[in-house]
Amino acid sequence: MKSAKVLFVALWTLLAVWGLSDTGDREVQIKINAGVEKYRAGSLDGAVADFESLYKEYPANEHVQSWLGFLYLRQNKASEAIPLLEKAAVARPNDLEVMTNLGNAYFAANRWDDAQVRYRKLVELKPEMAEAHYNLGNIYLRKADYPAAAESYRKASELRSDDPFVWNNLGVAYENQRKSAEAGQAFKKASDLRTDNAVFARNAGFALVQAGRQADAIPYLERAQKLQPTDDAITLALAQAYASAGRRNDALKMYDQLGEKLQGSSEFWFNVGVIRAESGDAAGAEKAYRRALELNGNDLDAMNNLGLLLYKNGQYEESMAIFDRLVGLNPNSLNAQINLGASAAKAGQMEKSVNVWRSILHSNSNRHDVRLQLANALWQWGDYDGARFHYKTLLNVDKNHAEALNGMGLYHLRLSQLAEAESAFRACIQSDPEFVPGYNNLAITLERLNRRNDAIRILERASAKAPQNEEIKKNLERMKAAP
Repeated sequence: MKSAKVLFVALWTLLAVWGLSDTGDREVQIKINAGVEKYRAGSLDGAVADFESLYKEYPANEHVQSWLGFLYLRQNKASEAIPLLEKAAVARPNDLEVMTNLGNAYFAANRWDDAQVRYRKLVELKPEMAEAHYNLGNIYLRKADYPAAAESYRKASELRSDDPFVWNNLGVAYENQRKSAEAGQAFKKASDLRTDNAVFARNAGFALVQAGRQADAIPYLERAQKLQPTDDAITLALAQAYASAGRRNDALKMYDQLGEKLQGSSEFWFNVGVIRAESGDAAGAEKAYRRALELNGNDLDAMNNLGLLLYKNGQYEESMAIFDRLVGLNPNSLNAQINLGASAAKAGQMEKSVNVWRSILHSNSNRHDVRLQLANALWQWGDYDGARFHYKTLLNVDKNHAEALNGMGLYHLRLSQLAEAESAFRACIQSDPEFVPGYNNLAITLERLNRRNDAIRILERASAKAPQNEEIKKNLERMKAAP
């Protein structure tokens, strides 16, 4: 089953400038502290207004530059923040806070190379600083350098293991390297740290499904679906995970929720068909597959599954027609050809069946199962010598092939070569003691050899193995009742 695309987030941490060194000017320091207090009190605009006035009055003061740049960054005005923070960085080249905020301003302005330079310097100056590794990972992620991003996020996770954003972005880096198992583990940690975050839960569920760990994915998809019940992609992924885990009733409940919204999706109806078929609801599965084909007449999977369903239901003519169309659409599909041959044989279209089996053998001469089907079809079609050729070919490969031995026995029996027929049928049941037709054919041969008692004993053995076999019952009753 197919799953929806994963939505990723890549958030970066902004390190605020909280400290303030002695400026050497008491009056300036008092004004700066007043602006800082406004910011801390939640008045961002008020703080900006204060620092804009301060900057006009003290344009060379690196503390004013640093704070106003930071505040502009908080207002999402990266282009205005950058020149101020660049000036502050010249005056304070090793200041971690200024360097972080300048890197974040470059990041917000999509100046990835400039941001990368700042973050790398931060890592060099303070390698135990989680924010530096995290922000550097964000740059690598933006540049699609996923191995480098993963390494940066991994270091950040070691330094700050309780940060869900670090784990989520580590999952993003792994996911983009097609490392679904590692991504799933990272997303799980993010979601477990923030159980109220639908994106983290969604990412965990989708990655675990991609890694083939449907059972592990279910709790996270359930969490995401509870947080975002209107997200159809989550509901669909949960339905598919339930189905893969064998929780068919739960899967059908999810599909029922999606029915009205996705009734125009052939993929949706195909998945419903699969679940209903696995649940034993053949009628519901047939209806779903037919609906899928109404929406997409060339859906090969829906066509194949409907054909198999009809075959099992004994609707051989329609099953043959479906597989005939499937072979036309996908002529290289060996399974489609085999199913067409089987359906045609069951529908009594022996010439068509023979032609299909011959065509398959022409390209796949080692398919002994197909050769057996061809031999049986030729026998039913009345080409007994042709059937004999293929039975003998099978026996040349495997002298104990029970069904081929049975076929050779039938050939000899038809020609009244009773000794040869008896030998073939005895070899057949010796090779496969559970092959009941061999017992029945041996009994008929023995009866023709006037060894009725031996025939009855053979049929009694067969009846013990297959008490419901009507042909065995009928022949046993007839032989016992004969004078």
